[in-house]
Amino acid sequence: MFALYSSQRLAIAAVCAAALVVVSSAVALDDPPPEAGRISSISGNVSVQPVTSDDWGQAYPNLPVGPGDRIFTDSDGRAEIQVGQTYVRIGPNSDVTLVDDSAFNINFGIAQGSIRLHSFGLWPRQLLDISTPNGNAEFGNSGDLRVDVLQNDGATVFTNMGQFADITAAGDFRQELNYGQSLELAGSNPVYPQWLQPNGPDDLDSWSQQRDQQLARVVSFQYVSPDIPGAADLDANGDWQPATEYGAVWFPRDVPGDWQPYHYGHWINRDPWGWVWVEDESWGYAPFHYGRWVSYNGRWGWVPGPVNVRPVWSPALVVFAGGVHFGGGVGLSVWFPLGPGEAYRPWYRCSPRYIDQVNITNIREAPRVHVQNTYVNIVNVTNITYINQARGASAMRQDDFASGRSMRTVAVRVDSREMQQARPLQQPNVAPSPRAIVTRPVAHPVPVSTQRPLLINQQGKQIAARPGAAPVAPPVRTEPRIQPLPGRTIVAAPAHQVPIRLGGNQLTVTQGNSYQQQSGQQPVQPTGRPVPPPPNVQQDRSVPPRQEREVVPPQRPAYQPQERPAPPPPSHQVAPQPQNKSQPSDQK
Repeated sequence: MFALYSSQRLAIAAVCAAALVVVSSAVALDDPPPEAGRISSISGNVSVQPVTSDDWGQAYPNLPVGPGDRIFTDSDGRAEIQVGQTYVRIGPNSDVTLVDDSAFNINFGIAQGSIRLHSFGLWPRQLLDISTPNGNAEFGNSGDLRVDVLQNDGATVFTNMGQFADITAAGDFRQELNYGQSLELAGSNPVYPQWLQPNGPDDLDSWSQQRDQQLARVVSFQYVSPDIPGAADLDANGDWQPATEYGAVWFPRDVPGDWQPYHYGHWINRDPWGWVWVEDESWGYAPFHYGRWVSYNGRWGWVPGPVNVRPVWSPALVVFAGGVHFGGGVGLSVWFPLGPGEAYRPWYRCSPRYIDQVNITNIREAPRVHVQNTYVNIVNVTNITYINQARGASAMRQDDFASGRSMRTVAVRVDSREMQQARPLQQPNVAPSPRAIVTRPVAHPVPVSTQRPLLINQQGKQIAARPGAAPVAPPVRTEPRIQPLPGRTIVAAPAHQVPIRLGGNQLTVTQGNSYQQQSGQQPVQPTGRPVPPPPNVQQDRSVPPRQEREVVPPQRPAYQPQERPAPPPPSHQVAPQPQNKSQPSDQK
């Protein structure tokens, strides 16, 4: 016998700093990203440098990756970062940063090494950028791009295996890159472009194709939005029971008899969310950052949100509780998972619109669950009965919580009767320790500088690989002689190719290693590289200015080779706003 909070038509007054201020319906500038990255695959030695630290730590599966987090793979290492439906496969000896992650832009920075980036789809009006020391690639829909940053040669090679991409660099350089084309950019300001023959597939490409084929066979996409990272791991680790009174429910396999959610893992602290839960199980990402949990017929099951919306990520869908005591007066941190329909109260700064979206996109309408129009300013949080409060609580000492220790070794047992009297807290009363982000030391020193790499953004400016870095004009470094890249073949420009635009001059390729400049100057070097104009040359007003970031670029025809696996099902709808319904009766 229980009554669901949602069926009582009560919603938590989700109080946070921004919720106390009247804001417009637009996304607040200080809202956290609607998505977070995830280390979805890892092998060999891989290290991570969080945005707020100069220290490196050991990377591990399911580690959330946020704006400014930096990944380095050793010679035996490789890793995959997933952000929504975007997958970045990182090869050995590579230095990669998630520079930015917002509703309008995902920006990866590649300082050295190789990546294969495959995006099956972005949010509406969202653009994806790959910044390198030489130039930037950008697209606004799906894409499949190989990027090789050859640090010793001072060059980057962009190879397009998907839809249209826009390549930009300093000096107003801009070039379309279509399917099957490979373009080298050497230097930074000025930049020296060169068309190349694409190389054949290597281990990184084969691994990326294998991962794509696995995504094409995911059954769980029938029940879970493909924008949820980790949804592909559910097939092999659990079973779906559709058409319950909560909708489709997923039950994990091969877990201990006393298993419960948010009990096997640890807490880390990272901007901009604060405390973030990291689950131990290999499948433990999607069910702990999306949806809700319920004890159903004696088993814990996960209830995802609606399939055809783009869900908002949360650091942990739990309620923190106070008033629970432990022997000796030791301070405890106590939490339990939210049940179906129960509202989530962020403990970090956010807007009322964010509170509504993070709840609505993670709660599915069902016979026992009603989705509210709003989850802000409804009732007092102390009058709520949570269905998991007594049966799903986990606890540890506050110093263990703050240090990121594993629950497996430091869990404290709490009495279920005492939990019935516990009171909800706005946030955990725990101050993070200095190493609350990097909880595992590196296996051996990372062979790169702790200083953030310098990259070229989509406007051709130089930025440091961190969110909010101020763009500056890259210093002028004219290369006296650019050497041909080993193992690369120079080719002529593709037929009907849009001209390369560089400063005040328009350059078109007439031979594989020779450029003709339409201004009549003599631009050809002995190496076949064009001599770019001086940096103070007046901009050609015929060159269209770059669009603002909120504008969607025109749609390009998709190139789908036969051997390419089918992408996950699309998820293009914006979260629906539920309509007011009549008052439902309490469920028994």
